Amino acid sequence: MIETRWFNLIIIGLLCGLFIYVAEDIPPFGDPEAPTIKYVELFQLELTDIEGIGENSIPSRLIQKLKERGFPPITRIETTSRTQNEWNAFISKEEPYYPKEEKYYFLRKEGNLLKVYRYAFVVRWIEKGLKETAVPNMVTYGLADYRGYDTLGETTVIFTAGVSVILLLRRKGRL
Repeated sequence: MIETRWFNLIIIGLLCGLFIYVAEDIPPFGDPEAPTIKYVELFQLELTDIEGIGENSIPSRLIQKLKERGFPPITRIETTSRTQNEWNAFISKEEPYYPKEEKYYFLRKEGNLLKVYRYAFVVRWIEKGLKETAVPNMVTYGLADYRGYDTLGETTVIFTAGVSVILLLRRKGRL
């Protein structure tokens, strides 16, 4: 009995430590530069491995690295408005219901490295949601339009669970 208590206390201590370790990486609420909101780093290239980057110039080494990793190829690059060392890279899509071109990668030159990031889905959602759905509320167009089938499935599961609970808990009348 005493060994079980010590074991439980050790497990609780380890879980609390793990929680604190994980919680330190959570960005502040509303931080627009948080990785989950903005982008995630994919890889980096040495600047000696690539030639110049410009509006119409896509380095062949970058295209090769994206192909090796299984990412879609870049079709166009444009300089961001903040600095000359940052670029937005676009990909082409051929599906009939999606935009023909979409901002997909973010490139940043830091020292002698070119860092390649993948934009999060949230960036596209914020930038193009109103135009694509004509719904002013972001939560509404997210649940009703972009994730309509998911919402329908979740509603069906909750309805089925509710009916099941009612059927299990109902009382039978006296005979």
